[in-house]
Amino acid sequence: MDEQEAVFMIERIYVKDISFESPNAPLSFVQTEAPTVDVGLNTASNVVEGMDGLTEVTLTVTVKAKAGESTYFAVEVQQSGLFRIQNIPEEHIPALIAVHCPTILFPYAREVVADMVGRGGFQPLHLHPVNFEALYQQAQVQQQNYTTQ
Repeated sequence: MDEQEAVFMIERIYVKDISFESPNAPLSFVQTEAPTVDVGLNTASNVVEGMDGLTEVTLTVTVKAKAGESTYFAVEVQQSGLFRIQNIPEEHIPALIAVHCPTILFPYAREVVADMVGRGGFQPLHLHPVNFEALYQQAQVQQQNYTTQ
């Protein structure tokens, strides 16, 4: 039996969707109250039909800065990548898609968020690094707890 070589390769990285809102500008520029910043992360993936071995993974980063009821800004970035995943054992693919792909995509999304916030007239916001492996393991434990209840 001829063993085929495992392939995990980045084919392309791109911004799929981007949104920036500053609904209270210019008043938000003169407010003195420090905003609270909420960051949300989500990943989604799908096998690309007709493109053998290609999987699109999208990391969505959502950032909202608010003080009380006043929104300073809201940013949403969908950073996507096309990854060639071939001859990888099925049991390894979920972790590859949930850990390794977002780890590759996050620095690009982080740069877009900082750029958008800066272009919106605010101090650039540099998001802290994210440990996607820890998030994946936490989700696995939660799912295991949910299915055993």
